Amino acid sequence: MITGDPILPPELERDIFELVVSIDTDFTTDYRSHQHVGDTVLVLPRVCRRVQSWIEPLIYERVTLLLNSRLGGRDPFTALLSTVDARPATFFAAHVKHLYLDRTVPLSTVTRILSVCTGVVSFGCHHPSSDVAPVLSSLPLRRLLVAELSFSDLSTLPPWGSSLTHLGLSSVIPTSASTILAQLPSLTHLAVDSSKLPYGVKLGPVVTALLAAVPHVRFLVLLTGSRPHHSWVLHLLRAYGLVDPRVHVHRPPRGGDTPWHAWSWRVPDCFAVAESQLRQRQGTARKA
Repeated sequence: MITGDPILPPELERDIFELVVSIDTDFTTDYRSHQHVGDTVLVLPRVCRRVQSWIEPLIYERVTLLLNSRLGGRDPFTALLSTVDARPATFFAAHVKHLYLDRTVPLSTVTRILSVCTGVVSFGCHHPSSDVAPVLSSLPLRRLLVAELSFSDLSTLPPWGSSLTHLGLSSVIPTSASTILAQLPSLTHLAVDSSKLPYGVKLGPVVTALLAAVPHVRFLVLLTGSRPHHSWVLHLLRAYGLVDPRVHVHRPPRGGDTPWHAWSWRVPDCFAVAESQLRQRQGTARKA
């Protein structure tokens, strides 16, 4: 019977447990449950306190809150908020880096969670930025998804205004895009819900105007919600004669997901897919 400490050096023991996390995450993630880690990882913290201290930061690195997901038989709101109440705020501030809150998450819950997840670099919700401005202001953001982006004073932007590289707008596309988006000097990737843009013959001119308003953006992703929607948007752009390598028309890879569910996943999101397809087109062009 072993009564003392493990024979393995702590560093090697930790490497083994973290390797299990990486393998379980890579191969057993169930996209339908929107779970970022496999079931094996979720039980590892019960092994002992030191393993808990190694594994829980990895579990909470990415948090997605959806109404149709289940956490231990409880609704996700209750489960996450009870965890927030049971842990010191420093835990979430240090470990939660990617956070996505679905359309079903009320504003009060969004602000409660953000008040402790102060180290988030990638955040997504479906409320206007003005509604969450007080809790967003001090975050070290590089990626942001909101329903609408607005600034009360363009002369005084939040600190993340200079660091933001990826922006998603799920509801309102600003008519004064050149004024608002020009305030984000590091912005290279922009995604918008194509259903919020004019359809028919107006779609091509609107997308062209949006590209002209943000010349520093390398990728403009138009998200669609289904295969027919995706095909229709492609048809409209081609009929207009819009050929621009920056434009990518994206649809969800799985049925039942909204276009934005991949905002905090480990799997390739809409921007990664756009970049991959551009590299493929460039490679094909060089071979030709």
